[in-house]
Amino acid sequence: MADFNVKEIQSLKFRIQVVEQLSVVGVILMVLGWWYSWEGSVSIILTLLIIFQIIKWRFRKQLKQKEYLARVVEERTIELRVQRDQVMKESKELADALEALAEAQDELVRSERLATVGNLTKGLLDRILNPVNYINNFADLSVDLLKQLERNLASPDVKMSEELHEDTMELITMITGNLTKITEHGVNTVRIVKAMEELMKDQKAHMVPADVNNLCKVNLDIISKQYHKEIAEHNIKLSFDCLTLSLMIDMNIEQMSKVLIHLLNNSMYALLKKAEKQTFSPEIAVKLEKQNSSVSIKVYDNGNGIEESIKDKIFEPFFTTKPTSLASGTGLYLSREIVLNHKGSIQVESEKDQYTEVTVILPIYQNTESNG
Repeated sequence: MADFNVKEIQSLKFRIQVVEQLSVVGVILMVLGWWYSWEGSVSIILTLLIIFQIIKWRFRKQLKQKEYLARVVEERTIELRVQRDQVMKESKELADALEALAEAQDELVRSERLATVGNLTKGLLDRILNPVNYINNFADLSVDLLKQLERNLASPDVKMSEELHEDTMELITMITGNLTKITEHGVNTVRIVKAMEELMKDQKAHMVPADVNNLCKVNLDIISKQYHKEIAEHNIKLSFDCLTLSLMIDMNIEQMSKVLIHLLNNSMYALLKKAEKQTFSPEIAVKLEKQNSSVSIKVYDNGNGIEESIKDKIFEPFFTTKPTSLASGTGLYLSREIVLNHKGSIQVESEKDQYTEVTVILPIYQNTESNG
């Protein structure tokens, strides 16, 4: 009910009460005037009583009209509230449906992209891998044969001029170098093919509740042992800011461990590359933060950072700034796919020669049946 209606109704009720009280006083005065024979007073009081009744009747009529209007307004207000609540409910349902549709579309696009890569590479993997393995094997075998030949030429029973011997040894060295390069490039090709096989795998897997504190600690310990010499040599600081309380979240432990290991390997590589150019205090920090319904895993390093011009390319498959002998360029791409399959997101902040911070945000609860 509107405030102005309430005030007008209360005012009319008050006026009616005043008129009723005046009427009672008038009746009493009329009785006294009749009793004491006040000349002319009775007729005056009677006239006033009639006027009071007319005023009272008009006030009551106005009161009924106001109350009727108030009821109409109240009913209309309730109706509008119901309609508003219905519209809000339908709007929320529509927003949820649009969000679900957007997620489904994103999932479909990613699935189609992977399917396209799979269709293009499925028939080529074995055809590429088998001959490359032959190349690598025969290159290694040839290197061994050259070493044997070198030992034979070094035998005192072999008679040849000093000049011919030097030329022969030089040729052996050149052939050995060429075969070594063939082997290196063959190994790189195998790595790329294996990476393509990894891209074709279904990244969805069974999820179970796991302690996110323990997940980060275990993988940080793995990196610490893997790079113990580099850590000691460059005095690299590793820190872990865990959650105060244990937190279980739904995840595939093996896949999320791959994500953390890859991010930590990238951080270590960035620190070592920067240490080649300048002296600084290298550090890697892993920090966990809990939001309302999600948890974020932040991996920070103060290494050589990422150039602004390539930030939008780092999640593309086969893109890498590392030498081909060290990386295939699928790590960040697969990490993002794994995080997306966990209904999460991954963000990167970086400044060249200053720092890089990768944030993985995962929901605490999710429908594990749909991902199983």
